[in-house]
Amino acid sequence: MNASQRSAAWAVLVVLLLPSGCFTLLGGGGGPPSPPPFSATSEWHASNGPLLAEYLKTLPPSAIGQPLKGIRLSGDSGASRWLEGQVYLGVPAGLPEGVGARLVDDGQRVIAFVWVEDGADALTLEPCETGEQAGIRARLAGGGPFAWKQLRAVHGVVYTVCPPEGWVPPDALRREPNSAPR
Repeated sequence: MNASQRSAAWAVLVVLLLPSGCFTLLGGGGGPPSPPPFSATSEWHASNGPLLAEYLKTLPPSAIGQPLKGIRLSGDSGASRWLEGQVYLGVPAGLPEGVGARLVDDGQRVIAFVWVEDGADALTLEPCETGEQAGIRARLAGGGPFAWKQLRAVHGVVYTVCPPEGWVPPDALRREPNSAPR
């Protein structure tokens, strides 16, 4: 399958999933922004995943407990900022060396955004037991599928609504996952 066929296949998948409510993008404020037509493509993720990781890395400890201003990603010029209004919960404790993660609360549950730095060992992800990601380990930032058992640097940023219990601060309210992050 060549690149244009893959892009067409992604477009069909997005069109099929949007009406059923199964495909929601990260967004902000009062709900998900209107998705750009290319947001789940590998090209979009390759371009925006590093931007999202860099944004998350810049969040200082003083921002913990505060709503995020969010980030505008390429292709989203008319949309809300991604992660806007979500509450920053910080960096999980006990991360393996070379693994980056940040926790946010979107008002419904805790979401972990996770990535692996170049040269670091892969991170094994466990499938969620319940909720919207039941049986799924994570999704690519942007809503694309993530089908591997281990997260590696080449995969970029993923999110999961079932981060390991040890990652979630004890005072963070755990909520039952029921929709994709905004």
